[in-house]
Amino acid sequence: MIGQGKAVRHWLAGAAMVLALATTPALADDTLDRGVGSEWSSLDPQVNFDGSAGFILADAYEGLVTFDPAGNIVPGQAESWEASADGKTYTFHLREGLKWSNGDPLVAQDFVNGVLRTLNPDTISEKGYYFYSTIKIKGAEALANGETKDPSVLGVTAPDDRTVVIEMETPAPHILDLMGYFQMAPLHSPSFNEGGAAVFIDPAKVVSNGAYIIKEVVPQSHVLLERNPNYWDAANVKIPFVKHHVTEDVGTELKRYQAGEIDITYDIPLAELERLTAETPDEVWVFPSTYLIYYSFNLSNPDLQNIDLRRALSLALDRDVLENKIVKGGAIPKLNYAGGFDPNYKGPDIAEASMSQAEREALAQELYAKAGYGPDNPLKLTISTTVAEINIRRAQGAALMWKKVLGAEVEVNSMERKAWLDLFYTDDWTIFADNLIGDFAGPETFLAYMRPSADAGYGWESPAYEAAMDEASTFPDKEGRYAGLAKAEKILLDDYIFAPMSIEPNRHLVKPNVKGFGPSAAGYHNSQWMTLE
Repeated sequence: MIGQGKAVRHWLAGAAMVLALATTPALADDTLDRGVGSEWSSLDPQVNFDGSAGFILADAYEGLVTFDPAGNIVPGQAESWEASADGKTYTFHLREGLKWSNGDPLVAQDFVNGVLRTLNPDTISEKGYYFYSTIKIKGAEALANGETKDPSVLGVTAPDDRTVVIEMETPAPHILDLMGYFQMAPLHSPSFNEGGAAVFIDPAKVVSNGAYIIKEVVPQSHVLLERNPNYWDAANVKIPFVKHHVTEDVGTELKRYQAGEIDITYDIPLAELERLTAETPDEVWVFPSTYLIYYSFNLSNPDLQNIDLRRALSLALDRDVLENKIVKGGAIPKLNYAGGFDPNYKGPDIAEASMSQAEREALAQELYAKAGYGPDNPLKLTISTTVAEINIRRAQGAALMWKKVLGAEVEVNSMERKAWLDLFYTDDWTIFADNLIGDFAGPETFLAYMRPSADAGYGWESPAYEAAMDEASTFPDKEGRYAGLAKAEKILLDDYIFAPMSIEPNRHLVKPNVKGFGPSAAGYHNSQWMTLE
């Protein structure tokens, strides 16, 4: 989520050396250096669906609400809100005097325009489903499907400059979780109307509303941000500059952290986790996340259209051995999809969860043979994954298990994250090392993504799943809603369109002088809360 910035850093380093020699306290660094893992896929707030870019955009844009260091919902551009008695209408009241980074007044219609652009099919946004699947805003699906271009059908309106009203078809007690920057960023229409989507990648043209302004974008290197003087809470934003570095190789990222070039890492090398925890426990942060790992099967592949084969591949994986003996990254093995995040949700596991691993493997061998495969006709697969160490290790472990249990011939194809993301939307893969970071710790964020109507790209059609999700959304209370969502999840799991794997924890190294970093499960770590001592 610069020549000038780099010069500032070098000047400060030199100044600090001189001051140290003079036996006076060194000046504090004015730049927070953060690793974001792979290169951002997009810096367009209405398009981006990538976690790496999310770190950057969280600093540059703010939604109606925002999130504190622990991930709790707090007022953002809206200072207050209320819900109707039936839970279908939410009214948000914007702060007085809001401005865009260029000084233009920010008004309620800017949020309406942001939603309209996200839903516009021409935008090719991957997250329009937030507004008609995760929550069901009136008119949103019709706009997204191109059934109408009439903006007046949308249930997001601005009756005046400081009021945003959201009308939904069904109650959504989790709506506030979707009112942050990632889903509900406003749109500065004057700049967009003049320059189109290109305005989001040219620092000279970017107009944002968050705590920071994008100052420099260097592909495969970094994005430099500078404190936004027009942000409503600028007086409490302490760090002048934030530099988000591409750190795809976790080993190199650690070396840069140890050299003082990075203040907060994106990850920790698995081989170093135990040592670093013992040597620098105050710098190691490992905490629960909403980061779900699963292996998707390409349903357009003739072999994988056979459910017996998909089922065999899922059952042949020993998740406990894979995560605890091979990967060893602290991930929690799982046999479900949306469970494991909210303790109040009692979702189902796959049908064979009560079996022992040996029994699952025996059944996998039977199903593999039933599908027509064996020693004389081995299944040939490729696992497509990223170059991240943890992902390669997991893929290699899965490949060995499929070879050992089934006799399948499996290759691992690792690639840069952007190429991996692009590959998903082609038919040129068989097994995709997939993941989804939930927007909040609740089942809707995961199950809504898998709705066929959300068009996530899996080529899966299930009227029964759609009906179950629709029925669940009619319940205003969590108990009834969660029971309905559990029925929907069972339909999803019974089709074996993927193999559930694990819940990945958050792992970061954070310098002791960085204050304000917190254990946000959904990965909300806004730089505005942090200070450098």
